[in-house]
Amino acid sequence: MSDPAAPVTAPDLAESGHTRTEMDSRRAGYFMGIPVIGWMIVFFAIPYFLLFLQSFWEPGVFSSTANWNLENYRQVFFGSELSGSIYIPTLLKSLKIGALVTLFSTLLAFPLAYLLAFKIRSTKLRLSLYTLVIVPLWASYLLRAYAWKVILGQDGLFSSVLQTVGLENSFLSNLLYSETAIIIAMTQIFTPFMVLTIFAVLERVPASLIDASKDLGVGRAKTFLLVVLPLSLPGVIAGATFTMGLSSGDFVAPLLVGGESDVMIATQIYSQFGATGNWPLGAAIAYVLLGVVLLLVAVSTLAEKRESI
Repeated sequence: MSDPAAPVTAPDLAESGHTRTEMDSRRAGYFMGIPVIGWMIVFFAIPYFLLFLQSFWEPGVFSSTANWNLENYRQVFFGSELSGSIYIPTLLKSLKIGALVTLFSTLLAFPLAYLLAFKIRSTKLRLSLYTLVIVPLWASYLLRAYAWKVILGQDGLFSSVLQTVGLENSFLSNLLYSETAIIIAMTQIFTPFMVLTIFAVLERVPASLIDASKDLGVGRAKTFLLVVLPLSLPGVIAGATFTMGLSSGDFVAPLLVGGESDVMIATQIYSQFGATGNWPLGAAIAYVLLGVVLLLVAVSTLAEKRESI
């Protein structure tokens, strides 16, 4: 037990001042976080909560009626008595397209991220290539999606190339308004996100590990498989989760470059809130999609934790 009459020394004053500084910095951090938290609550949490409540209502003539029931979710999963659900097959199709977009984006992004992280020594050249990767993100998403409609159109750039090489009558000339066009457009749109996430992880890989692998006589292929690839998996998983969630729930690209038979789940949500005006059913479909995305995030989080152990 300390003596209250003992003199206060310089180390005690320094420790007290350090503790007070930490407390002041924490308080400042809390106060700075209040606007952000308030913004998230007002413009994110409350609208999501209201939309969740509306998914249990009934559609009215001009507005929704607060008659609580599970009919909307029953219709999403089981459909009507005359026909089965049209939403679950569409959701599965959207997940399939999202998985293909994620696969192709990863195959395109990983070599570029590896090149930026390990092969380019010049800082200026690395910065230039990095800038070229993020330049598409500066343009509007709608503009990038519409550009593919122009490129893949009958008189577009791709059609001109096919005519030049004599393939204007092949199956490649009918890519627009198809599932293939959707995959191509969204792969180009989401590949920069994959590059950024993978590069952020590869950049932190110590060069000494690769040098040690080379000193031990391990070849480049084994070094990549045993050292680089396992360390890059958290970035790959994070980028894949991000790309899968966004591409599965996208509706702009399918509307612009997809055909009438290539409807995705987000397109059906859009039609329920727009043309049909059935907001409760649209909210129910949206929350089913949100549940799938949250499940995907939970699985990827567990996978990342396993890889980091």
